Amino acid sequence: MFKTTKIFTLISVAILGFLFSCNPESGENSTSGNLVKDIKDHDVINRWNSVMLDLDKTAAGFRPCPIARVAGYIGFATYETAVSGMPGFKSLAKNYSGYNVPKFDDSKTINYPLAINAATAYMYKQFFPNDVPNKILPTEEDLRSKYGKGVNQDVIDNSIAWGTAVAKATYDWAKSDVSVHNANADASQGGYQVLPGNGIYHTETNFPLTTTAPWFPKYGQGRVFAINGADRVIPPPIAYSEDPKSPYYGQAIEVYTLVKQGTFDDKWLGEFWSDDLLGLTFSPPARWFAVANQVYDIDNSNLEKALFTNAKIGMALNDVVVACWDNKYKYQIERPVAYIRKFIDPDFKSILGGDKGITPPFPAYPSGHSTMGGAAAEVLTADFGIEFPMYDRCHEGRTEFIGRPRFYPNFYLMAEENAYSRIPLGVHWRMDCKAGIDLGYVIGRKVNKLPFK
Repeated sequence: MFKTTKIFTLISVAILGFLFSCNPESGENSTSGNLVKDIKDHDVINRWNSVMLDLDKTAAGFRPCPIARVAGYIGFATYETAVSGMPGFKSLAKNYSGYNVPKFDDSKTINYPLAINAATAYMYKQFFPNDVPNKILPTEEDLRSKYGKGVNQDVIDNSIAWGTAVAKATYDWAKSDVSVHNANADASQGGYQVLPGNGIYHTETNFPLTTTAPWFPKYGQGRVFAINGADRVIPPPIAYSEDPKSPYYGQAIEVYTLVKQGTFDDKWLGEFWSDDLLGLTFSPPARWFAVANQVYDIDNSNLEKALFTNAKIGMALNDVVVACWDNKYKYQIERPVAYIRKFIDPDFKSILGGDKGITPPFPAYPSGHSTMGGAAAEVLTADFGIEFPMYDRCHEGRTEFIGRPRFYPNFYLMAEENAYSRIPLGVHWRMDCKAGIDLGYVIGRKVNKLPFK
């Protein structure tokens, strides 16, 4: 649907180091043989991803930008926690100014699932303090019991202390990014300056069902893991025009026609990928961890592979929301609903949320969904291959919309459909989706190229 040249960065897993006696199926680990790749069980990753999906579904201030940031810092913390048990990989700590990760004591034996569990739990407790008793502690305690069974108490204590120390250092570093830390408490971030001119985003015309201020106008100032200033540059949007023969008007007609006369499949895929509705679904960034959980299970991934991919997806999504929202508020392009109401049909509304006719409360260009999907597809393709046929079962069993699984032969087509889905819903121009997915591909490739190895 969107023709784009892709550079495939295929990551090979280097197997280095000396392997001593270790039984990965039991809780006992020898000092030298305790390698993350020897642990076949990736449940600690999937379980915490599921906690994220649960938290995110009702976390109003975290959607869509802060939850991507949470995922980025948690992924980075778990990678730094486990990298000492991953021969062939190396810490990235020295790459980031102000990040003071503690020095690993290799005289101590670490049970890495326990350490990862402790690090992840610590991070979620900081980001979601109100959800500790009901959603975070039960998972932490259950996984601690599972992975601590039969393990020496000194090893348990060392592992929990190590994971907690790395997580604390990571969260302290996250707090230092004052431009976006705790933005979930005020999505308006103090408001934004509206540009003059036609085709510019105004709350009253672009999001007419509420007086909410536009969300996250300063998120483009946030810290990134992999990209530089040039990586976030995208082509300018199509020139604004009210001429019915212009490309701008033509894209409005496309949106209008797809909303009014779209096929069953257009409507289905639009709902299937929407993930916009608070209290009903997880948000667009979190969606890619729901996909990743399925991938790890299909692949029967060991802990090292699941953890590595999970960290990269989180770091990529963090960079996505920074780059995407930087451009959104640079260009401040109105949503299709505003233009269509002015020049085509005064009663037009999107079909996002059914009769609610929701339009997300921030500028259109580029599409956040599209950027997130492109970045996640690059990471997943690098680690699991260009061909990875799967049914996406993210919404299986739901009755509020068509939750039937959809089949995809590879991650790129999954991302392309995700991007296209925003047009028949009536919330994005085609130019938003094209620019977004291209930007996402760039960001995903940059994360893949970080010096992990």
